[in-house]
Amino acid sequence: MTESFPYLIAVDGGGTRCRFAMTAPTGLLRVTLGSANVFSNRDSAIHTLNAGLSELMEQAALPQSALANIPVYAGLAGVTDAQAASEVANQLPSRVVEVEDDRRSAVVGALGSKNGCLMGVGTGSFLARQVDGQISFIGGYGPVIGDEASGHWLGKQLLRSVLLAMDGIRPHSPLTQDIGARFNDDPAKIVAFSGAARQAEVADFAPDIVSAAKAGDPAGQELMQKGADYLAGGLRALGYSSGDPICAIGGVAACYQDYLPAEMAAALTEPEGTAIDGALQLARRLAKRAKVGAE
Repeated sequence: MTESFPYLIAVDGGGTRCRFAMTAPTGLLRVTLGSANVFSNRDSAIHTLNAGLSELMEQAALPQSALANIPVYAGLAGVTDAQAASEVANQLPSRVVEVEDDRRSAVVGALGSKNGCLMGVGTGSFLARQVDGQISFIGGYGPVIGDEASGHWLGKQLLRSVLLAMDGIRPHSPLTQDIGARFNDDPAKIVAFSGAARQAEVADFAPDIVSAAKAGDPAGQELMQKGADYLAGGLRALGYSSGDPICAIGGVAACYQDYLPAEMAAALTEPEGTAIDGALQLARRLAKRAKVGAE
């Protein structure tokens, strides 16, 4: 017997917000809730996921029990391995569910089925390349040990530069002087902030760095160039070749255009869609596999 799936659910769960979408005979339904980071707070993420799925059922005027038969694809921040994905999937009501980290849905949303590269650079960062439907990744290791070129990385590097300037190890720039003044030129306040600030709060310095770099500030330009060098090196490590389109997604990615090698800068292209669009495509693929398996 062949099963059909008139409803599909896709989830794009990030550290700031979690987006849900459901295809239905009447159209596309959407819900947006708060954070769903599986690594930083799994219980809260699972609560958010189930709350969003429940809201979709209400919008569709379906009983909650119907969730058991609706395929769910969830791309979630903080899914570090297969065990974490399985543990989250087991907490969701659908019997046809796939959970993985949020990078694949971003790539599929941006590139569709096309070959090309992706720079995902916002509060965090990762790089990817898709060739004939196969996706390779670099980065995405989080703020403690990775996320180079990201907004958080830029902010953290800036605060380090301010402290080095305060210690007389390197010269101040207008940018480092301005940031130092925000902390009353007190290194202890910078240290305290760095230890207590959320990732997004540190990333809030990124626009200051981008603006200062454009104005010729040497500290800002140095940080932007270091970030761009990482991105260029990562793309080459993934196998970037001349002619590959490069999609830049996230609030910081496009800011590196002036600092990338000319060929890469010229290859930057607008994404076809968003991560939730990619998650919907992956939900359709999941449903097709489930349908074949049920025959």
